Amino acid sequence: MAELDVVMRGLLHDLGVTLHPRGFHSSGAVWRLIRPEGVAVIHKQPSERSRPDARMFYIDTAVAPKEWWDWLAYRTGQTQPMNKASDIYSIGLMERRVPCPHPADSDRERWQVTADTDVDRLRADLLTGVTRAADRLVELLQPGRYLAELNALPDKRIGHWPPLVILLSGRGPSPELDAACAKLREAFAERPRAAGYVDELIGWAHARASRRALGTTP
Repeated sequence: MAELDVVMRGLLHDLGVTLHPRGFHSSGAVWRLIRPEGVAVIHKQPSERSRPDARMFYIDTAVAPKEWWDWLAYRTGQTQPMNKASDIYSIGLMERRVPCPHPADSDRERWQVTADTDVDRLRADLLTGVTRAADRLVELLQPGRYLAELNALPDKRIGHWPPLVILLSGRGPSPELDAACAKLREAFAERPRAAGYVDELIGWAHARASRRALGTTP
């Protein structure tokens, strides 16, 4: 229904009004905060379950610290600048979708607009959630913050070690970097097909750390 599209456009406008003072700039349904330390992204993702009488969507959040961005750019041959970042570049461990406090079904992350929706309440809930998420992303972009939170996790899974190694490389050579590389190899020991990936990641991290020590890496 056309009126639902009008409501959605109004919600997107209100999100922009909320996010712009925090330094986020929009491109369609994506808002980006670009800093020397990396990029934060908030993205309205349509749900595949949307239908003519209901607009359903998610609000994704993402952070790509500069070291992580540089690693992915190297590995994929990506030449896109950080100011074009999308959620595909995020680490995705500390970031979460913005939850809906009054979901229409069991999916607590999915927002829904229908003809019966109390749009004022939905707008207030949405802006509150997005404001909280934006503040969280700003925190994660602070120098060393993402790394500190990863380090503090008591039970690290296999997916924690690649970003730990990459983020530690930004501090130059260190015993912590060497220990994380060893843990990375240990975590992937039962995945022989990933040996090349592990070698490439560790080689890149050590090379970056060495450049950092020489002052040739920003």
